[in-house]
Amino acid sequence: MSNETLLNVFPTDDERRRLVVAIQRCEGDVDRLVLRQESFSQDVGWFTQSSMAIEPEQLPGLKMALTSNTARKLQRPCRSGGASPAVLSFSEAATSRVG
Repeated sequence: MSNETLLNVFPTDDERRRLVVAIQRCEGDVDRLVLRQESFSQDVGWFTQSSMAIEPEQLPGLKMALTSNTARKLQRPCRSGGASPAVLSFSEAATSRVG
């Protein structure tokens, strides 16, 4: 039998899906990090669609990948509609107040 500690639950755009990050303690006092994709059903509640164990020797590489510059760019929220916000420079603002 395994014991589990939830580290985080990440919701998705679809309220019926989520990503769970947990540490499982298995027989022999072995801990492993587990990523689980879960779905929600009115009949059964939350259930696991797929699960992946991250081995201890994989953790440094995973951490490096998640903290890289490329990963940081992915963390920025996307704007809907693709339109960029209007930007007013300070010099334009000062000129419009004077004149």
